[in-house]
Amino acid sequence: MREAAARAAEIPTVPWETFVEALRNEWEQGEPMTLLGRTNSGKTTAAIQILDVRRYVVAILTKRKDDLFPRFRKHGYKMLKPGDDWPEHAVAPRVAMHISPSGLSRADSRYQAALIRETLSEVWEQGNWTLYLDEIAQLSDLLRLDTELRSLWKEARSSGVTIVAGTQRPSRVPIEAYSQPRFLLLWRTNDRDQLKRLGDMNAVDPDPVRVAVAGLNEHEILVVDTYTDDLVRTTARKLR
Repeated sequence: MREAAARAAEIPTVPWETFVEALRNEWEQGEPMTLLGRTNSGKTTAAIQILDVRRYVVAILTKRKDDLFPRFRKHGYKMLKPGDDWPEHAVAPRVAMHISPSGLSRADSRYQAALIRETLSEVWEQGNWTLYLDEIAQLSDLLRLDTELRSLWKEARSSGVTIVAGTQRPSRVPIEAYSQPRFLLLWRTNDRDQLKRLGDMNAVDPDPVRVAVAGLNEHEILVVDTYTDDLVRTTARKLR
């Protein structure tokens, strides 16, 4: 653990703009990203700005936050209702859809799941989309889309569809959320389940990551590049 603590202490801090610019240059289509942090940690704030580097984005929103839709609308997203006709890239390059898995009857849950499957099918058929899932635990747990989510991560690179997924519930999401992404964005936590899950990162030594995550300041982010084993700290700027 001394070596892990030593490496964690040496992790550089970079400005948010520097990190985002690096994404523009290095983040290739089809390379997944997962954001892991508690409620109000800043995942949505970071995600909206990260998604700005992509041309075509589909956002599936499941959180019950009054300001969530306006925040995406302000950043140029066309709001769709479940069942609306799916737009072509050129018609609506940024679209957002809201679903509400919590509190649904079994029949309504099946209906919502069918709509999401249809959406995923459209995304895959057109290709070149970035798909943002703002709480994968709800899709996995409540809508029972585990099989579909696992396929998303496993086939993302070959399909040319980029998956950006967020969660605050590490023990309730498919293991692929940790093992498949190129980039992991981690907020401060002492949650045993999440720290344990970090051992499933692809080709990265989890010990310095665990030490670093536990020592982050509020709203500070640890970025893990699983391709290069690079670690940096940053803090997302507030949205205007």
